[in-house]
Amino acid sequence: MYRLLALLCALVTFYSTARAQVFNLQTDTFHFSNQTYFDYKVASDQEIRILRRKGKVPDYSRHCFQLCRAVLQFNKFAEFRPDLPRASEAEYQRLIRRICRIPPWSSVPKEKIVIPGYPNLDSFSAGDPLTLQKNLGLWWPSYWRLGNWRIVFPVPRSSQARIARWLHNELDSGHIRAVYITRFRPINHCLVVYHCDQQANGDLIFLVYDANQAKKIVHLVYRAADRSFYFDRTWYYKGGLISVLPMYVSLLF
Repeated sequence: MYRLLALLCALVTFYSTARAQVFNLQTDTFHFSNQTYFDYKVASDQEIRILRRKGKVPDYSRHCFQLCRAVLQFNKFAEFRPDLPRASEAEYQRLIRRICRIPPWSSVPKEKIVIPGYPNLDSFSAGDPLTLQKNLGLWWPSYWRLGNWRIVFPVPRSSQARIARWLHNELDSGHIRAVYITRFRPINHCLVVYHCDQQANGDLIFLVYDANQAKKIVHLVYRAADRSFYFDRTWYYKGGLISVLPMYVSLLF
């Protein structure tokens, strides 16, 4: 009996670990990046100036929320079938819209929506970027999300500790998660957390998909000593302390 229980525990652990390793930044995210509405200039090691763009705003800008949400939706609800012939543009439009209408917090369906002709999301978005960009959703509804109200309130350190534990447990269970990172004016952005390494001192180093930097390895670090999150320096943020909030886990958040 004890041997059977041990075997079952080992199988559960193996299954959870295998699921956690399924997500691949290079193949399971979009080939293209989100573009920003503002222009960012590095003024010094401590300052990045945010300026209005001179000239035309990029065609695909302000869609970081849509891209993060869609990464979750394609990961949970879509099945890529490269062995099937490619469909028409109209059919791909229908499939994309069908996937994006499913709330990302919904349960995984028994039968996923089949995307024929492509092996993964990267190849799909590389081969047909405009069809995806035109059907993933508009940018402006993300500015009116119900969960946005949280950024105006202080975020206690105890809350950050709970979120760090939650993310760690979710990843161990094989679930990638979206988070909202904010320092109010310098940065309001979203990321998809897909991997975690725990350090001996209790720190957690999360790997995240950043829609502004397609395919780049980006880190979100939780420091146990001060119960706070820190984000990498990027071309649009000087790096450092940020507040982390869960996103796309319910209608309110």
